[in-house]
Amino acid sequence: MGTFIVLEGIDGAGKSTQARLLAEWFEERGYEVVLTKEPTDTAFGKLIRRLVLTGGREGIIDGAKISHEAEALLFAADRAEHVDKLIRPALQAGKVVISDRYFYSSLAYQWARGLDLEWLIDLNRFAVRPDLVVLLDLPVRESMKRLRSRRIKSEFDKIFELQKRVRENYLKLAEMFPEIKIVNALDDVETVHQQVVALVETLLGE
Repeated sequence: MGTFIVLEGIDGAGKSTQARLLAEWFEERGYEVVLTKEPTDTAFGKLIRRLVLTGGREGIIDGAKISHEAEALLFAADRAEHVDKLIRPALQAGKVVISDRYFYSSLAYQWARGLDLEWLIDLNRFAVRPDLVVLLDLPVRESMKRLRSRRIKSEFDKIFELQKRVRENYLKLAEMFPEIKIVNALDDVETVHQQVVALVETLLGE
């Protein structure tokens, strides 16, 4: 089996950057790497991006047009395809899979929206558990500061109180799931990368 690593954290924590740097680190050492993300680029993922994340006239999640349960089911459907079509086959082929977000995002965000945590965990029971989850922890005010520089903001990015609850939830999840390790995302990109690499080296027994 291969190695499965996930990058998690609130918006603006640097997940995509650290996922890319980690993929390059593995490739330099001769590993075959699959770099992926959620929502995915599948039909389900594209639907979520159009209806949930980008907002606008097509956006259906504004707190009234769709139930939070339906939102959770959309994300779970995308994840089921992700696991079946990409993650599990890549791991069975001995590859390193690095994902920018995974089911922990659903737990943190949808729990913050008022859904029952145990229901969310059960809903994602099918998901392959990662070997390591790096939680890039960032204060919410810094998150908002970083996100102001983005041209496109998701609905999630706009709501300070939601992000605050999500960060609190991530920290609670870190106490529940032993695979979650916390890294201070306030540090510069290279320092964060080195901390991530240190966790990976420990995982690999190096």
